[in-house]
Amino acid sequence: MPQRDSVVLVDPVLNGAPFKMACADRGLDVVGVYTIDRPVVTAMDPDHAAGDVRSVYAREPDVPTRPAAVVPATEPGVLVAARLAGGFGLPGQPAAVAPALRDKRRMRRHARARGIRVPRFTTAAVGLAEALHHTGLPAIVKPTSGAGSHNVFLVREPNDLDRIARADRHDLFGDAIDEWLVEEYVRGREFAVNTFTVDGGHTVLDVWEYRQPGPGDYDNPYWDFVQVGPDTPGRATVAWFAQRVLDAFEIALGPAHVEIKLPTDGDPVLIELGARLPGAGIPSQWERHSALRPYADTLAVHLGESPTTLEPGFDARLGMCFVRHDGPAGVLRAVHGLDTVPTWTGVEGVAAAAPGSPIGTTTALGAEVARVQLAAPDDATLASLIARVRAEIRVEVVDRPARAA
Repeated sequence: MPQRDSVVLVDPVLNGAPFKMACADRGLDVVGVYTIDRPVVTAMDPDHAAGDVRSVYAREPDVPTRPAAVVPATEPGVLVAARLAGGFGLPGQPAAVAPALRDKRRMRRHARARGIRVPRFTTAAVGLAEALHHTGLPAIVKPTSGAGSHNVFLVREPNDLDRIARADRHDLFGDAIDEWLVEEYVRGREFAVNTFTVDGGHTVLDVWEYRQPGPGDYDNPYWDFVQVGPDTPGRATVAWFAQRVLDAFEIALGPAHVEIKLPTDGDPVLIELGARLPGAGIPSQWERHSALRPYADTLAVHLGESPTTLEPGFDARLGMCFVRHDGPAGVLRAVHGLDTVPTWTGVEGVAAAAPGSPIGTTTALGAEVARVQLAAPDDATLASLIARVRAEIRVEVVDRPARAA
Protein backbone atom coordinates (compact mmCIF):
# COMPACT_ATOMS: atom_id res chain seq x y z
CA MET A 1 0.00 0.00 0.00
CA PRO A 2 1.55 3.38 -0.93
CA GLN A 3 2.36 5.78 1.89
CA ARG A 4 -0.16 8.57 2.30
CA ASP A 5 0.85 12.21 1.96
CA SER A 6 2.19 13.73 5.15
CA VAL A 7 2.02 17.15 6.74
CA VAL A 8 4.70 18.58 9.01
CA LEU A 9 3.10 20.26 12.02
CA VAL A 10 5.59 22.37 13.93
CA ASP A 11 4.86 22.36 17.67
CA PRO A 12 1.31 20.93 17.54
CA VAL A 13 0.63 21.26 21.27
CA LEU A 14 -1.98 23.00 23.40
CA ASN A 15 -3.88 25.38 21.11
CA GLY A 16 -2.17 23.75 18.09
CA ALA A 17 -3.12 20.15 18.88
CA PRO A 18 -6.40 20.23 16.87
CA PHE A 19 -4.36 20.49 13.67
CA LYS A 20 -3.82 16.74 14.04
CA MET A 21 -7.55 16.11 13.71
CA ALA A 22 -7.69 18.41 10.66
CA CYS A 23 -4.98 16.29 9.05
CA ALA A 24 -6.69 13.03 10.03
CA ASP A 25 -9.96 14.25 8.48
CA ARG A 26 -8.12 14.54 5.17
CA GLY A 27 -6.23 11.28 5.47
CA LEU A 28 -2.89 13.01 5.92
CA ASP A 29 -0.18 11.58 8.12
CA VAL A 30 1.40 13.89 10.68
CA VAL A 31 5.10 14.39 11.21
CA GLY A 32 5.30 16.26 14.51
CA VAL A 33 8.29 18.58 14.74
CA TYR A 34 8.85 19.88 18.27
CA THR A 35 11.19 22.84 18.65
CA ILE A 36 10.41 23.01 22.38
CA ASP A 37 12.81 20.90 24.42
CA ARG A 38 11.38 17.45 25.03
CA PRO A 39 11.04 17.72 28.85
CA VAL A 40 9.27 21.07 28.51
CA VAL A 41 6.83 19.96 25.82
CA THR A 42 6.15 16.76 27.76
CA ALA A 43 5.30 18.80 30.84
CA MET A 44 2.92 20.88 28.70
CA ASP A 45 1.23 17.77 27.34
CA PRO A 46 2.40 14.24 28.17
CA ASP A 47 0.44 12.92 25.15
CA HIS A 48 1.68 15.54 22.68
CA ALA A 49 3.07 12.92 20.27
CA ALA A 50 -0.23 11.03 19.96
CA GLY A 51 -1.23 10.79 16.30
CA ASP A 52 2.27 11.38 14.93
CA VAL A 53 3.65 8.86 12.46
CA ARG A 54 7.00 10.36 13.35
CA SER A 55 8.04 12.76 16.09
CA VAL A 56 11.14 14.91 15.71
CA TYR A 57 12.64 16.92 18.58
CA ALA A 58 15.01 19.50 17.13
CA ARG A 59 15.47 23.24 16.61
CA GLU A 60 16.83 22.62 13.11
CA PRO A 61 14.98 19.44 12.12
CA ASP A 62 15.87 17.07 9.31
CA VAL A 63 12.78 16.13 7.30
CA PRO A 64 14.14 13.96 4.47
CA THR A 65 10.90 13.51 2.49
CA ARG A 66 9.03 16.44 0.95
CA PRO A 67 5.68 16.75 2.76
CA ALA A 68 2.44 18.09 1.32
CA ALA A 69 2.57 21.10 3.67
CA VAL A 70 4.43 22.60 6.61
CA VAL A 71 2.19 24.32 9.18
CA PRO A 72 3.23 26.29 12.28
CA ALA A 73 0.78 25.00 14.86
CA THR A 74 1.90 27.13 17.81
CA GLU A 75 3.91 30.31 18.38
CA PRO A 76 7.41 28.81 18.77
CA GLY A 77 7.09 26.94 15.48
CA VAL A 78 6.67 29.97 13.21
CA LEU A 79 10.34 30.42 12.30
CA VAL A 80 11.13 26.73 11.76
CA ALA A 81 7.96 26.26 9.70
CA ALA A 82 8.92 29.13 7.41
CA ARG A 83 12.41 27.74 6.90
CA LEU A 84 11.18 24.22 6.20
CA ALA A 85 8.46 25.39 3.82
CA GLY A 86 10.93 27.59 1.97
CA GLY A 87 13.40 24.76 1.66
CA PHE A 88 10.76 22.48 0.16
CA GLY A 89 9.26 25.18 -2.06
CA LEU A 90 5.93 24.98 -0.23
CA PRO A 91 3.51 27.77 0.73
CA GLY A 92 4.55 29.58 3.89
CA GLN A 93 5.76 32.85 5.33
CA PRO A 94 8.85 34.34 3.63
CA ALA A 95 11.89 32.79 5.29
CA ALA A 96 13.83 36.07 5.08
CA VAL A 97 11.28 37.89 7.24
CA ALA A 98 10.41 34.98 9.53
CA PRO A 99 13.08 35.74 12.20
CA ALA A 100 11.28 39.04 12.86
CA LEU A 101 8.11 37.08 13.56
CA ARG A 102 9.68 35.32 16.56
CA ASP A 103 12.43 37.51 17.96
CA LYS A 104 10.95 40.66 19.48
CA ARG A 105 14.19 42.58 18.94
CA ARG A 106 14.02 41.89 15.23
CA MET A 107 10.26 42.50 15.26
CA ARG A 108 10.70 45.99 16.70
CA ARG A 109 13.52 46.89 14.31
CA HIS A 110 11.75 45.52 11.25
CA ALA A 111 8.53 47.35 12.09
CA ARG A 112 10.27 50.66 12.77
CA ALA A 113 12.21 50.43 9.50
CA ARG A 114 8.91 50.09 7.64
CA GLY A 115 7.10 52.94 9.31
CA ILE A 116 5.13 50.91 11.87
CA ARG A 117 5.01 52.59 15.25
CA VAL A 118 6.45 50.51 18.11
CA PRO A 119 7.30 51.38 21.73
CA ARG A 120 10.60 53.14 22.36
CA PHE A 121 12.91 50.25 23.21
CA THR A 122 16.39 48.95 23.88
CA THR A 123 17.88 45.61 24.90
CA ALA A 124 20.05 44.50 27.79
CA ALA A 125 21.55 41.26 29.01
CA VAL A 126 22.47 43.00 32.25
CA GLY A 127 22.43 46.62 33.31
CA LEU A 128 18.68 47.05 33.19
CA ALA A 129 18.89 50.23 35.25
CA GLU A 130 20.93 51.85 32.50
CA ALA A 131 18.44 50.67 29.90
CA LEU A 132 15.65 52.47 31.73
CA HIS A 133 17.39 55.78 31.05
CA HIS A 134 16.60 55.17 27.38
CA THR A 135 12.97 54.09 27.75
CA GLY A 136 11.90 56.07 30.79
CA LEU A 137 9.42 54.92 33.43
CA PRO A 138 7.11 53.10 33.54
CA ALA A 139 8.67 50.43 31.36
CA ILE A 140 8.03 46.85 30.33
CA VAL A 141 10.81 44.24 30.53
CA LYS A 142 10.17 40.99 28.68
CA PRO A 143 11.97 38.04 27.06
CA THR A 144 12.88 38.52 23.43
CA SER A 145 11.02 35.29 22.71
CA GLY A 146 8.18 33.59 24.54
CA ALA A 147 4.49 34.36 24.79
CA GLY A 148 1.53 34.63 27.14
CA SER A 149 3.06 37.36 29.38
CA HIS A 150 5.39 34.78 30.96
CA ASN A 151 8.30 36.60 32.65
CA VAL A 152 6.97 39.99 31.56
CA PHE A 153 7.51 42.71 34.15
CA LEU A 154 6.08 46.16 34.67
CA VAL A 155 8.77 48.48 36.08
CA ARG A 156 7.31 51.53 37.77
CA GLU A 157 10.46 52.43 39.71
CA PRO A 158 14.05 51.16 39.83
CA ASN A 159 13.32 48.97 42.88
CA ASP A 160 11.03 46.85 40.69
CA LEU A 161 14.15 45.51 38.98
CA ASP A 162 14.71 43.30 42.04
CA ARG A 163 11.88 41.03 40.86
CA ILE A 164 13.60 40.57 37.51
CA ALA A 165 16.92 39.76 39.16
CA ARG A 166 15.18 36.96 41.08
CA ALA A 167 13.30 35.60 38.06
CA ASP A 168 14.04 32.30 36.38
CA ARG A 169 15.69 33.43 33.14
CA HIS A 170 13.69 31.21 30.81
CA ASP A 171 10.78 32.03 28.54
CA LEU A 172 7.48 30.16 28.37
CA PHE A 173 8.98 27.52 26.11
CA GLY A 174 12.01 26.79 28.28
CA ASP A 175 14.57 28.77 26.28
CA ALA A 176 17.20 30.68 28.21
CA ILE A 177 16.75 34.45 28.14
CA ASP A 178 20.02 35.79 26.77
CA GLU A 179 18.80 39.37 26.63
CA TRP A 180 15.81 41.36 27.85
CA LEU A 181 13.72 43.66 25.69
CA VAL A 182 13.21 46.89 27.62
CA GLU A 183 10.54 49.22 26.25
CA GLU A 184 8.44 52.16 27.25
CA TYR A 185 5.05 51.36 28.75
CA VAL A 186 2.38 52.53 26.32
CA ARG A 187 -0.75 53.65 28.12
CA GLY A 188 -4.00 53.05 26.32
CA ARG A 189 -6.55 50.42 25.38
CA GLU A 190 -5.18 47.08 24.21
CA PHE A 191 -6.66 45.09 21.33
CA ALA A 192 -5.99 41.84 19.53
CA VAL A 193 -6.88 41.70 15.83
CA ASN A 194 -7.26 38.25 14.28
CA THR A 195 -6.75 38.05 10.53
CA PHE A 196 -6.50 35.55 7.69
CA THR A 197 -4.46 36.11 4.53
CA VAL A 198 -4.98 34.49 1.13
CA ASP A 199 -2.78 35.41 -1.85
CA GLY A 200 -1.58 38.53 -0.05
CA GLY A 201 -5.10 39.77 0.69
CA HIS A 202 -5.92 40.25 4.36
CA THR A 203 -9.30 39.71 6.01
CA VAL A 204 -10.03 40.83 9.56
CA LEU A 205 -11.91 37.96 11.21
CA ASP A 206 -12.61 39.66 14.52
CA VAL A 207 -11.21 42.06 17.12
CA TRP A 208 -10.92 41.47 20.86
CA GLU A 209 -10.16 43.92 23.67
CA TYR A 210 -8.23 43.24 26.87
CA ARG A 211 -10.12 44.88 29.72
CA GLN A 212 -8.75 45.41 33.22
CA PRO A 213 -10.59 45.92 36.52
CA GLY A 214 -9.12 49.39 36.98
CA PRO A 215 -7.20 52.18 35.25
CA GLY A 216 -3.74 51.22 36.51
CA ASP A 217 -0.78 50.04 34.45
CA TYR A 218 -0.43 46.28 34.06
CA ASP A 219 1.98 43.60 32.88
CA ASN A 220 -0.56 40.75 32.79
CA PRO A 221 -3.38 41.64 30.37
CA TYR A 222 -5.52 38.60 31.10
CA TRP A 223 -8.56 39.70 33.08
CA ASP A 224 -11.55 40.10 30.73
CA PHE A 225 -10.98 39.37 27.04
CA VAL A 226 -13.95 40.48 24.97
CA GLN A 227 -14.81 40.28 21.28
CA VAL A 228 -15.92 43.77 20.27
CA GLY A 229 -18.58 44.79 17.76
CA PRO A 230 -18.01 46.82 14.58
CA ASP A 231 -19.24 50.04 16.19
CA THR A 232 -16.88 49.86 19.19
CA PRO A 233 -14.75 53.02 19.31
CA GLY A 234 -11.24 52.29 18.10
CA ARG A 235 -12.08 49.01 16.37
CA ALA A 236 -11.83 50.36 12.83
CA THR A 237 -8.51 52.06 13.62
CA VAL A 238 -6.80 48.95 15.00
CA ALA A 239 -8.24 46.77 12.22
CA TRP A 240 -6.74 49.11 9.61
CA PHE A 241 -3.43 49.27 11.47
CA ALA A 242 -3.23 45.47 11.74
CA GLN A 243 -3.43 45.16 7.95
CA ARG A 244 -0.59 47.69 7.62
CA VAL A 245 1.45 45.51 9.97
CA LEU A 246 0.76 42.40 7.89
CA ASP A 247 1.95 44.18 4.76
CA ALA A 248 5.07 45.45 6.51
CA PHE A 249 5.98 41.91 7.57
CA GLU A 250 5.09 40.44 4.17
CA ILE A 251 2.58 38.02 5.68
CA ALA A 252 1.82 35.75 2.75
CA LEU A 253 -0.92 33.39 3.89
CA GLY A 254 -2.89 32.01 6.78
CA PRO A 255 -3.86 33.33 10.19
CA ALA A 256 -2.23 36.06 12.23
CA HIS A 257 -2.81 37.57 15.66
CA VAL A 258 -1.81 41.24 16.05
CA GLU A 259 -1.72 42.87 19.49
CA ILE A 260 -2.01 46.65 19.44
CA LYS A 261 -2.12 49.47 21.98
CA LEU A 262 -4.32 52.44 21.12
CA PRO A 263 -3.18 55.52 23.07
CA THR A 264 -5.77 58.19 23.72
CA ASP A 265 -3.54 60.87 22.23
CA GLY A 266 -1.71 59.18 19.39
CA ASP A 267 -1.49 56.59 16.63
CA PRO A 268 -1.72 52.82 17.20
CA VAL A 269 1.37 51.01 18.50
CA LEU A 270 2.37 47.46 17.59
CA ILE A 271 2.95 45.31 20.66
CA GLU A 272 3.14 41.85 19.12
CA LEU A 273 2.61 39.96 15.87
CA GLY A 274 2.03 36.21 15.80
CA ALA A 275 1.82 34.55 12.38
CA ARG A 276 -0.46 31.81 13.66
CA LEU A 277 -3.92 31.22 15.08
CA PRO A 278 -4.83 33.05 18.29
CA GLY A 279 -4.48 31.21 21.57
CA ALA A 280 -6.59 31.00 24.73
CA GLY A 281 -9.13 28.72 23.06
CA ILE A 282 -10.45 31.34 20.63
CA PRO A 283 -10.45 28.94 17.63
CA SER A 284 -12.75 26.55 19.47
CA GLN A 285 -15.15 29.41 20.18
CA TRP A 286 -15.08 30.36 16.50
CA GLU A 287 -16.01 26.82 15.54
CA ARG A 288 -19.00 26.88 17.88
CA HIS A 289 -20.31 30.28 16.87
CA SER A 290 -19.33 31.00 13.28
CA ALA A 291 -18.73 29.52 9.87
CA LEU A 292 -14.96 29.67 10.41
CA ARG A 293 -13.04 26.40 10.40
CA PRO A 294 -9.68 27.75 11.55
CA TYR A 295 -7.69 24.52 11.66
CA ALA A 296 -9.06 23.04 8.45
CA ASP A 297 -8.68 26.30 6.54
CA THR A 298 -5.17 27.01 7.80
CA LEU A 299 -4.20 23.54 6.64
CA ALA A 300 -5.95 24.17 3.31
CA VAL A 301 -4.00 27.33 2.44
CA HIS A 302 -0.72 25.64 3.30
CA LEU A 303 -1.75 22.90 0.87
CA GLY A 304 -2.23 25.57 -1.79
CA GLU A 305 -6.03 25.53 -1.61
CA SER A 306 -8.66 28.14 -0.81
CA PRO A 307 -10.29 28.39 2.63
CA THR A 308 -13.90 27.36 3.05
CA THR A 309 -15.01 30.86 4.03
CA LEU A 310 -13.65 34.05 5.51
CA GLU A 311 -17.09 35.41 6.37
CA PRO A 312 -17.52 34.39 10.01
CA GLY A 313 -21.20 35.23 10.48
CA PHE A 314 -20.89 35.12 14.27
CA ASP A 315 -24.12 34.19 16.06
CA ALA A 316 -22.93 35.52 19.43
CA ARG A 317 -20.53 37.94 21.05
CA LEU A 318 -17.68 35.98 22.62
CA GLY A 319 -15.63 36.57 25.73
CA MET A 320 -13.50 35.11 28.50
CA CYS A 321 -12.97 35.78 32.19
CA PHE A 322 -9.55 34.96 33.61
CA VAL A 323 -9.84 34.55 37.36
CA ARG A 324 -6.49 35.63 38.75
CA HIS A 325 -4.89 35.36 42.16
CA ASP A 326 -3.14 38.67 42.69
CA GLY A 327 -1.99 37.93 46.23
CA PRO A 328 1.06 36.05 47.51
CA ALA A 329 1.69 32.41 46.72
CA GLY A 330 -0.09 29.76 48.73
CA VAL A 331 -2.30 26.70 48.42
CA LEU A 332 -5.69 26.77 46.73
CA ARG A 333 -8.37 25.86 49.25
CA ALA A 334 -11.35 26.42 46.98
CA VAL A 335 -12.76 28.20 43.95
CA HIS A 336 -16.19 29.14 45.20
CA GLY A 337 -18.98 29.38 42.64
CA LEU A 338 -17.89 26.55 40.36
CA ASP A 339 -20.95 24.55 41.31
CA THR A 340 -23.31 27.19 39.90
CA VAL A 341 -21.51 29.21 37.19
CA PRO A 342 -21.24 26.33 34.65
CA THR A 343 -25.03 25.95 34.66
CA TRP A 344 -25.73 29.51 33.54
CA THR A 345 -26.86 30.37 30.02
CA GLY A 346 -23.91 31.75 28.08
CA VAL A 347 -21.23 29.98 30.12
CA GLU A 348 -19.63 27.53 27.70
CA GLY A 349 -16.66 26.21 29.58
CA VAL A 350 -14.95 26.52 32.94
CA ALA A 351 -11.43 25.28 33.65
CA ALA A 352 -10.03 25.67 37.14
CA ALA A 353 -7.11 24.54 39.25
CA ALA A 354 -7.83 21.74 41.69
CA PRO A 355 -8.14 22.42 45.43
CA GLY A 356 -4.86 21.63 47.13
CA SER A 357 -2.80 22.91 44.20
CA PRO A 358 0.05 25.33 44.88
CA ILE A 359 -0.97 28.75 43.56
CA GLY A 360 1.40 31.56 42.75
CA THR A 361 0.61 35.17 41.99
CA THR A 362 -0.98 35.11 38.54
CA THR A 363 1.40 36.77 36.12
CA ALA A 364 0.82 35.00 32.80
CA LEU A 365 -1.61 33.15 30.59
CA GLY A 366 -2.01 29.61 31.88
CA ALA A 367 -1.24 30.62 35.46
CA GLU A 368 -4.76 31.87 36.18
CA VAL A 369 -6.84 30.04 38.81
CA ALA A 370 -9.83 29.67 36.51
CA ARG A 371 -10.88 30.52 32.97
CA VAL A 372 -14.49 30.95 31.91
CA GLN A 373 -15.54 30.96 28.23
CA LEU A 374 -18.65 32.98 27.47
CA ALA A 375 -21.06 33.74 24.63
CA ALA A 376 -23.96 36.19 24.63
CA PRO A 377 -26.29 37.71 22.03
CA ASP A 378 -24.90 41.26 22.33
CA ASP A 379 -22.35 43.48 24.05
CA ALA A 380 -24.61 44.51 26.92
CA THR A 381 -25.63 40.95 27.76
CA LEU A 382 -22.01 39.81 27.63
CA ALA A 383 -20.92 42.60 29.97
CA SER A 384 -23.70 41.68 32.39
CA LEU A 385 -22.72 38.01 32.28
CA ILE A 386 -19.07 38.84 32.96
CA ALA A 387 -20.07 40.94 35.98
CA ARG A 388 -22.26 38.12 37.27
CA VAL A 389 -19.48 35.55 36.89
CA ARG A 390 -17.02 37.76 38.73
CA ALA A 391 -19.50 38.38 41.56
CA GLU A 392 -20.05 34.62 41.96
CA ILE A 393 -16.53 33.21 41.70
CA ARG A 394 -14.25 33.71 44.68
CA VAL A 395 -10.77 32.29 45.08
CA GLU A 396 -9.65 31.12 48.52
CA VAL A 397 -5.90 30.71 48.93
CA VAL A 398 -4.22 29.83 52.22
CA ASP A 399 -0.59 29.95 53.28
CA ARG A 400 1.59 26.99 52.42
CA PRO A 401 2.14 24.77 55.47
CA ALA A 402 5.50 25.27 57.10
CA ARG A 403 8.13 22.75 56.06
CA ALA A 404 9.02 20.29 58.79
CA ALA A 405 12.42 20.81 60.37
